[in-house]
Amino acid sequence: MAFAIVHFTVGFVSVLALLWLVPITRYRLTAAFVGGGMALVPDAGKLLDGRWGAWFDTFHDSGTADIFFLHATLDRAVFRAHNIELTFLSLSALGVAFLLYDWRFGHTPTAGVSGSTESSNRDHDRL
Repeated sequence: MAFAIVHFTVGFVSVLALLWLVPITRYRLTAAFVGGGMALVPDAGKLLDGRWGAWFDTFHDSGTADIFFLHATLDRAVFRAHNIELTFLSLSALGVAFLLYDWRFGHTPTAGVSGSTESSNRDHDRL
């Protein structure tokens, strides 16, 4: 089983990469965070008891869990043997995704703190 941070970063980076192509102007990072949380859904059986816990455990062990950002694939023995390397690679991918996000969508305000020259002029005229 891969570490939870690996599942989270795979979901986060996947959604952020998808949103790179979509002309959404707000909530990109929020959607990416939700994607990271969705990648952890098959592990809910570790937190829940009773019938729901058993259902999530069964779901986790099925191939259907791959719907949640390849969760079942990442939990195979082949990947389990390389947990440290996967963690390093996933956190590196997260860092690169943030750098690319900042490069593509980051901006600096052009006129002081208020954001635009027009609004700062209106505020100045009121005083």
